[in-house]
Amino acid sequence: MNRMEEIGMNLLVMDARRPFRMPFLSCVESCAERPLAAILCGGRSRRMGRDKALLPHPQGGSLLQHTCALTLATGLETVCLSRPHQGHRRHLATATALRQVTVLEEHPPWEGPLLALAKLMTSYPHRTVLLLACDLPNLTPSLLNALAAPLSPQRARLTTDGRQQQPLLASYGADLAATLHQAVAAGVRSFRQWLPGLHVEWLRVPSPTLVNLNRPQDLVAATHDHRHS
Repeated sequence: MNRMEEIGMNLLVMDARRPFRMPFLSCVESCAERPLAAILCGGRSRRMGRDKALLPHPQGGSLLQHTCALTLATGLETVCLSRPHQGHRRHLATATALRQVTVLEEHPPWEGPLLALAKLMTSYPHRTVLLLACDLPNLTPSLLNALAAPLSPQRARLTTDGRQQQPLLASYGADLAATLHQAVAAGVRSFRQWLPGLHVEWLRVPSPTLVNLNRPQDLVAATHDHRHS
C-alpha cells in the first residue's frame, strides 16, 4: 500500500509536468485570489547540524533566498516563519530584492509544521496558504504557479509523485482553518493525522521535486546532481 492509499483522501489529480497556463485575472482579482506563500524555516535542523535555511543552494545564494526569490517572481506575497534569534530577517535583508519578504517570529510552543500552519492561518485569515519547507532545492516557477492556481477554500492541493506525498509543498484553502484549529486543540500535531477526510487535489510532480535536504549527504548529493545536470 502506498502513502496515498494509506491516507485514503478524496482525490482530484492534476499534473505539474504538463505546461500550466494561469487563467487571466484582473489585477483586483489576482491580488485577492493569489495565495500567501509561507516558507517554514524555524526547525531545529538536528540531522543537518546547522540551519537548513542558510545552506547554500546549488544555483547560488541560500536555500531560503532561492525559495523567496522564486515565490516573489511568481507574484506571491511571501512570508517566512522563523524562530527568534535565527537571524533570517537580517539574512534576507542582505539582498535588496528580498526585503519585501515578511519575516514572522514564531513564539512557543514549537511543535512542528502543522501547528505552524495553524498559527499562519490565524495571522492571515481568509487567505489560501501555499506552504513551503525551506529545504526543497528543486522548486520551479511552473510548479509554484500550479500550486497557486485558484483553489476552493474547502480543499487542499498536495504534491505527489504517485508514491509519496509532501504536505510541506502544498496549498491549503482558507476554510480549512476551522478544522485545523479544532484538530490542534485536540492535540493533533502531524499532517498524517489531520489530512484524512479532507478534500484533496493531488498535483503530480516528478520525484526529484519532492527531494528535501535533511542530512549533510543530501546537500552533497543535490550539489552533485546540479553540477551534472
